[in-house]
Amino acid sequence: MTRRAGERGFTLVETLVALAIVGLSCAVLFKVISDQLDRTRRAQDDMRAMSRVESLLAAATVGTPQAERGFYPDGSSWQVDVTPALDPQAQQEWPVDVVRVAATVTWREDGHVRSRRLTTLRVVAKEPER
Repeated sequence: MTRRAGERGFTLVETLVALAIVGLSCAVLFKVISDQLDRTRRAQDDMRAMSRVESLLAAATVGTPQAERGFYPDGSSWQVDVTPALDPQAQQEWPVDVVRVAATVTWREDGHVRSRRLTTLRVVAKEPER
């Protein structure tokens, strides 16, 4: 199309192309922001789980082998396992007991089960034999 002298402005095709470019740019920007928000949420969930696991590990009582389980109000679950770290023969030879304490927090995210687990060894005094 040719323009007549004195006419100003954009043609309909130019306007539609500009709107398509703006729309495409907005869609890409929305996707980038959405992905970043999802990564942030996942990082927060992971940090919450690690904090809970560390708290469970610190609060775990050691002694006889045991397994404890429970749930948090948000639906995630926890488990603490206390097991002997040495075989029974070696355990008798040592002047102290060595136990393995493992804490696990499990939660669902986007239809997948995720979990964090920490394990440590603890040395405890042997209970006196009766």
